[in-house]
Amino acid sequence: MAFTQANQTQRQDEETVVPMSPSSQCLHSSVISLTVLFVMELETMLDEFEIVDFINNLFLPTNARFSSIVYVDDNGVPCWKKVNVNIEDHVIVPIFPKGLSTMDYDENLREYVSKIAGVKLSSNQPLWEIHVVKYPNLNGEGSVVFKISHAIGDGYSLISTVYNACRRVDDPSLPLALPNISLRVNGIEKRWLWSYLSKCINTVSDLTWHVLKGSVLQDSKSAIRSGTPGVEFRPIAISSISISMESLKQVKSKVGGTLNDLVTGVIYYTIHLYMLRKGDISRGKSMNLLVMFNMRMLKGYKSIKEMMKANICGNHVTFINVPVPCINGENNVDPLYFVTKAKEIMERKKNSYITYLTNPIIKALRIMRGTKGVSEHVHTNFRNTTTMITNLIGPNEKMAVAGHAVGSCFFIVAGIPQSLTFTTASWMGQLRLTATMEKNFIDSQLLCSCMKEAFENIFQAACGGDK
Repeated sequence: MAFTQANQTQRQDEETVVPMSPSSQCLHSSVISLTVLFVMELETMLDEFEIVDFINNLFLPTNARFSSIVYVDDNGVPCWKKVNVNIEDHVIVPIFPKGLSTMDYDENLREYVSKIAGVKLSSNQPLWEIHVVKYPNLNGEGSVVFKISHAIGDGYSLISTVYNACRRVDDPSLPLALPNISLRVNGIEKRWLWSYLSKCINTVSDLTWHVLKGSVLQDSKSAIRSGTPGVEFRPIAISSISISMESLKQVKSKVGGTLNDLVTGVIYYTIHLYMLRKGDISRGKSMNLLVMFNMRMLKGYKSIKEMMKANICGNHVTFINVPVPCINGENNVDPLYFVTKAKEIMERKKNSYITYLTNPIIKALRIMRGTKGVSEHVHTNFRNTTTMITNLIGPNEKMAVAGHAVGSCFFIVAGIPQSLTFTTASWMGQLRLTATMEKNFIDSQLLCSCMKEAFENIFQAACGGDK
């Protein structure tokens, strides 16, 4: 079956060849190549004919990079080059065995996403694919998987682009609205000498740690970190759980802090429980969580239209190293210890200028070592730490893809050289916590049960019988 692109328009004043930003070059290189896979589980089944109209009329017009390939000019500079898109090359419809149960098809979906995550996008065409899964899952009757290179943009700009191509279920004429969120780093208003001195001391400590983790200092091997060279090329498994945002807010009201502190505490506790079940004790080990941080939060997020107009789609992500609490292998640890510890650690990280310094470090490294040197620095930071977490905030309203309502969604980032990574996506009163792990090294079913147990125990410890 052949698909043809219809009515594709281009602004006459737009150049057909645009140099790639240094960050895009860094994330699409021979050293590290990251891909975002965004899975929407639909309440009704979508077919490939509907997705073609969606791509032509809504998806392609949202971002010029979806109609561009990576092209190296005569000076050896990677560029985005506009091309005509052959949609047939980008729409994939997998075939699963017939007659399976919904549970089995749901597992087939996870295995399929795991499989395509390990397949590199072709550099001969625009760096994206859409996979239409015409089988039921536990949250609906079908699925659509957006697979997009991280070089096109950071998670926020990529998913905002996808959201911009979707429609509200209650009123398709209105755009989806993302929460208006900005971040103020604690203590920035204070003018006391000790406040600045404390921040400077913390910044020097964080900066030293950042340099060491990006060069020679590796975390310990453990039940969640194999330390295998090239782990990003090994098969992966995916597990996820859904947590009610109302339940998270109930816990937050009892223990304080932010929702991100609470989710970090859940991850800390999950790691503790999993290592305990595997007979591995964390005490005495060096274990760190790499927290991916979107710099857009510092000034407030913008809509995709505003980002395109200001030419600020791209990648605006930095990262900070956060220690994982390492304790004896005990069953009777207070679950709230991990939330309290997460809150304490994140407060300490906020009382530092490290988030503002990461980008200048990257720029200086680019001048000294070139784009490949930056790629190696980013790769080494991932490789030398135990795990990472990144998150996305979804729209306030229920959305639909090509007229099909979305029941649930989650995402993963493929190509990260770690045995275990976490992602969270919040949408319509639910938070989806997803773990991507090295297959045949980490037990995905056990880790999933540990994620469930971690939150349940934290909720019980904080709220008791409250509902």
